[in-house]
Amino acid sequence: MGAAFFYIIFNPAASSGMSVNIFKKVRARLDNEHIPYEIKVSRYAGHAVQLARQIGSFGKQENAVLMVIGGDGTLNQAICGLRKTRQKDMPVAYIPAGSGNDFARGIKMAQDPMKALDQVLAADKPLRLDIGQYTEATRDESGIFVNNIGVGFDGSVIAATNRSRYKRVLNRVHLGSLSYVAGVVRVFFSRKPFPVAVTVDGQRTLIQRAFLVTTTNHPYFGGGIKILPIATPDDGKLDLIVVEQLNIPYFFFLLVQMLRNKHFKYKAVHHFASPHIHLETTSLEFGQMDGEEMGSRPFELDFTVTQQNFWIKREMDK
Repeated sequence: MGAAFFYIIFNPAASSGMSVNIFKKVRARLDNEHIPYEIKVSRYAGHAVQLARQIGSFGKQENAVLMVIGGDGTLNQAICGLRKTRQKDMPVAYIPAGSGNDFARGIKMAQDPMKALDQVLAADKPLRLDIGQYTEATRDESGIFVNNIGVGFDGSVIAATNRSRYKRVLNRVHLGSLSYVAGVVRVFFSRKPFPVAVTVDGQRTLIQRAFLVTTTNHPYFGGGIKILPIATPDDGKLDLIVVEQLNIPYFFFLLVQMLRNKHFKYKAVHHFASPHIHLETTSLEFGQMDGEEMGSRPFELDFTVTQQNFWIKREMDK
């Protein structure tokens, strides 16, 4: 592939508006190095899906790369839109400019946006990585996720965090990840355990007192919490972790162990890894997908792994 042309989708609302300064710096760098680009601005929820579909359907530039400047939710939408077009294999570059930026962490990309831009501009070929696909039978939904889908505890944390006033304040002082920690404290004592059925490789497992149920593509969720250290985005599998709440003190102990990456040795922590995972809940639970709310419902989720072309040169690829 020759010199890249960048179609840019920029979300000015990412990180409560802090992404605007990042966008200005990226644009200045591209101008200074005479790198060609075209900008499209995401103006409302779901707009990035439409913009990516326009780019993939009508874009005529050779050696095109879709660059996303925003958070993980914007990245999700852009990939979702692009995959519905004739140019679904167009590589996607990512400049982390959101509150959590877990995808960048998960693929060992720089957290600093300008260092991430260095990695994007250093790329000379696409990098093929895993992402997740899902279908949800209760509401007949389907889509992709780059980070994770969670039901129960983390879904409730996302719902509480997105409705909070402190998220915007913390984003303004570049501490957006702490908003998730505040959400954890707020939700911790209010949620109750629930039954979940997991089917992997034809074997069904019923867990009666599930509290945290997260299917993930890489180790991180919630703005840097290392929920599954052994998960990788290039093994052809998705990973599911289910943590039981046997009692509140014990669950709190497991959360602390999770932060220390020592939670797998406890019986209340269940881990599944497979290219195909199915799970069902019967109670009303909150869900989250890549940090965006999925609402509250009984979930019936079917997960499969697929691959996506990215435009980045990671340190480990040098």
